[in-house]
Amino acid sequence: MALNLSKLSILLLLLFVVNPFPFVEPRVLQSAVFTRTLGSLRGIHRGQRAKGVGQLRNYLGQLGYLGDSNSTNDNFDESVESALKHYQLFHSIGATGVVDEETIKAMSLPRCGLPDITNPNPNPNPNPNGLSEGPQNYSFFPGSPKWRKFALTYAQQSSASVPSVSINAFKQAADNALRTWAADSKFTFRESRVPADIVYGFHRRDHGDGYPFDGPGQVLAHAFAPQNGRCHFDGEEQWTTNGQGGIDLETVCLHEYGHNLGLGHSRDTKAIMYPSYTGVKRSLGQDDINGIQALYS
Repeated sequence: MALNLSKLSILLLLLFVVNPFPFVEPRVLQSAVFTRTLGSLRGIHRGQRAKGVGQLRNYLGQLGYLGDSNSTNDNFDESVESALKHYQLFHSIGATGVVDEETIKAMSLPRCGLPDITNPNPNPNPNPNGLSEGPQNYSFFPGSPKWRKFALTYAQQSSASVPSVSINAFKQAADNALRTWAADSKFTFRESRVPADIVYGFHRRDHGDGYPFDGPGQVLAHAFAPQNGRCHFDGEEQWTTNGQGGIDLETVCLHEYGHNLGLGHSRDTKAIMYPSYTGVKRSLGQDDINGIQALYS
């Protein structure tokens, strides 16, 4: 059952006119509350009605799978089933259209705040320039925005501190992540002062960009597409720089800088641009490399 792409295209166009960088962190992905709601919806399917389906609608809408993302309608109707199946397919879950255990597990993972579906036709040429023989899973933002130069500057500017991560450790994680992108692209990066092309930092809740963070869990970070290089990390998460005892900062840096360079989310669970945090990833997957090379070919 397919999404109505014409309606989705109109919705995305309107959003883009209002805000040229709209594809950032959804506003109301409440972690603990939503996880409890998912548990109460276990097994629900099309034709049923239950308290909490409205929250599920909002979640699917904010991630790009459903148009009416502000609905409080608790009917699990055809549109919810279709959106849920698309979510399940994107996340390599069996497309049952039912809120099953695999779906609850996937939706409970911490993740990037950008929608999964931002472009009705994210990858019209799935095998550009013979980069590989297999299908591609990467995506671009609508209009494929990209930098018009390859020598970029970056700077750290935070409005919040994180006890577990020093500024020097944060800068090191950023350096490492940008160095990884540079190795498989045309880009070079030089640390600078604000203003810079990419400005990254820790922030909490409402931090002035119109996309407040949700506190511990669920949304870890969000970033803006070119030519806007803002990259924000939720200061209330349990961050770590050694890959143990929390969310690995370098992994999330690597993902978010991919958005700053113009990549959307990937369906490939091995890609750094896969939207959910599944553990430490400090290198690009082949799909990430193909995506950045295709965008800047």
